[in-house]
Amino acid sequence: MAKSVSMKEMLPSLPDEKIDMLAATSVLQQQATEIRNQRPNWQPYLQSQMISQDDFDFINAYDNADSAGRSKILAENRTQAAKTFPSLLEHVSKDQTIQYILVLIDDMLQEDRSRVEIFAEYCAKKREPVCGQFLNLLNGSDGFIVNMSARIIAKIACWNPSANLLDSSDLHFYLNWLNEQLKLNGEYMQSVGRCLQVVLRHDEYRLAFIKVEGPSTLLKVLASRQVNFQIQYQLIFCLWLLTFNPKFAQKMNKLGVIPILADILSDSVKEKVTRIILAVFRVSRKV
Repeated sequence: MAKSVSMKEMLPSLPDEKIDMLAATSVLQQQATEIRNQRPNWQPYLQSQMISQDDFDFINAYDNADSAGRSKILAENRTQAAKTFPSLLEHVSKDQTIQYILVLIDDMLQEDRSRVEIFAEYCAKKREPVCGQFLNLLNGSDGFIVNMSARIIAKIACWNPSANLLDSSDLHFYLNWLNEQLKLNGEYMQSVGRCLQVVLRHDEYRLAFIKVEGPSTLLKVLASRQVNFQIQYQLIFCLWLLTFNPKFAQKMNKLGVIPILADILSDSVKEKVTRIILAVFRVSRKV
C-alpha cells in the first residue's frame, strides 16, 4: 500500500528560477519580453479620471524605479500596492496596458515570492478572494492576458506564506480552466504545463485536479504524441507530482500510465524526459 510522502523530503531540488529558464523560450515569455519594452504613459489615464491620483502616484513611481527602488516602494507602500494593481486591471480597458500591468505583477512576484503576502494580507482584511481579479481575466479572449493571469494565480495560490489556499469554487474553476487548455493543445501549452507544475505540489490541489479528471487529460495528450519534448517533460512531471497522492498512485496501472510512458521512453532522446519517466516507474513499483 502506498504511503503518504513528504514533498519536502522527496521533491528534487529544482528552483523555480531554473524551471523558468527552461520555459524562457515559451510563447508567453517571448511576448512578455516584448511587452516590458512598451511602457505606457500613465498621465492620460489620470487626466481622463480612469485611475485615481493615489494609483497614478504609485504606478508612476514604481514603473520608473530600478529593482532596488521598487523594493523600497513596495516595502513602504504595501497597502497601496495591493490596492493599485487590481484597481488598474479593473479600470484600464486597453489590452496592451493590461498586458503590461500583468507583466509588472508577475515580475514583482518572481523577484521575491514573499510579496504574494502583499495581496493576501489586503484581501484578507477586505474579505475578498485573493485571486478574484485574475480569475475574472481568464474569461477574456486575449491569449497573453489569460495565460499570464493563470501564471500569477499559480504563484499566489502556492507561494502565500500564510498558506491560505484558494477556496473550493475558485480552485475548481481554475483547475478546470487549465484542464480545458490542455485539451486545446494551443500555442500556450508550455505555460499551462508550467502552472500545473507549480500547483500540483500541494496535495489539496492534486486532489482537486483529480476530481476534474485532469490526469486523464494529461495521459490523452501524452498518448497523442503531438507535443514536443519540453511539453512531454512538463506533463510527465505533473504525473509524477500526482503520484505523491497515495490514492492516485494506487490507480496508475488502471489508468494505463505505464504503457503510455513506456512508448514515450522507447523513442525518447532527451535525458530529462527519460529521467522523469523513470521516476514515475519507480513509484509504480512501490505501489
